[in-house]
Amino acid sequence: MKVTPEDFHNLITRLQIVLSEIDYAQKACLQAGKMECQLLNYLYNVQKPVNMNELAKELNVSHSRITRIMDNLVNKNLVIRKPSDEDRRCWYAIITDKGKKLAENSRQTVLDHQKKIMSMLPEKEVEDIFSALKVYIDKYEEVLKNTKMEME
Repeated sequence: MKVTPEDFHNLITRLQIVLSEIDYAQKACLQAGKMECQLLNYLYNVQKPVNMNELAKELNVSHSRITRIMDNLVNKNLVIRKPSDEDRRCWYAIITDKGKKLAENSRQTVLDHQKKIMSMLPEKEVEDIFSALKVYIDKYEEVLKNTKMEME
C-alpha cells in the first residue's frame, strides 16, 4: 500500500482529535479554559516565579489576555501575583500548592491514559510507534520552522 499525503493528513487529523481529548483530560480537573491550563502547566514545569510579560510571550497572547487568565487563576487560589522588588510595574506569577496539586493530577490523568494504551500494544509496536512518531514530528517541526523563517 502506497501512503499518500491525503492518507497522512487524515491520520494526523485523527491524531489531533485524540490529542484534543488528552488536552480535555488535563482541563477536566481544572474546569477551566485551555489558556488557563497552559499557564498553570507552564508555571508548574518551570517551578519558579515568572514575569507576566514572559508569560504573555511564552503563551503567545496579549498582556491584557494574560491579566484576565491570571485573574481567574488567582480567584481559584491556583496562582498568586507578587510585585517585583526592582520595578513596581512588573509582577510575577507563582503557582500555589493547590495549583501544583491540580497540575500534578492533570499530568497523572494523561500518563494513566498513556499506560493503558501502551499496555494494549505489543512492546515492539510501542517502540516502533514511538520512533516513527518522533521522526515525523521532528520533520514536521523542521518544516514549520523553515516556513516561519521564510515568512519573516
